[in-house]
Amino acid sequence: MTTEERGLIVSQVLRGWLAFAAIGTAVIHLALVISSPPPLAVVLVILGVVEFAWGVFTLARDRLLFPRAARIGAMAPVLLWSVIVVLATVLDNPEVTSYFNFIPMFVATVFELFIALTITTVLRREKRSAKTASAGRYLLGMFAGALIVAAMTTPALAFTTAGSVDPHAAHFFTGTGHAGH
Repeated sequence: MTTEERGLIVSQVLRGWLAFAAIGTAVIHLALVISSPPPLAVVLVILGVVEFAWGVFTLARDRLLFPRAARIGAMAPVLLWSVIVVLATVLDNPEVTSYFNFIPMFVATVFELFIALTITTVLRREKRSAKTASAGRYLLGMFAGALIVAAMTTPALAFTTAGSVDPHAAHFFTGTGHAGH
């Protein structure tokens, strides 16, 4: 049985971080659907749903499912976005990249590179044992991973059309004594 068929065993905390990164990327891709033309929206929906499902299954299972496919799936959007940006630059057509706000795509790329590089590193190691973390270390690791993903995803979402739909989404102090009003 190959690694692909049985899944890849990694530590609980690392598996959680990979799942959080996949879910954060999925949320960003799904938020970009709103402002995208139909062909691009379909691609983003498919990407978002697959990323979200992989993240949820990664959290629910005791191993990474389809690690090689996940690594390719994480790199495909990065390569596609890179090709689109390069072609738009070479062809002097910035309208092509107007559907991709830099901040959300940058954050999604960071998450995708984290997933791809982590899986690559784990696949290259011959040791397949996963250490079980103590409850405290596990909770601390999961909290740190969730906090990092939330801290990166939330501002990225604010730069999408989905983030600008709610006029009350940005509550900030204006100096008038009222937050955001």
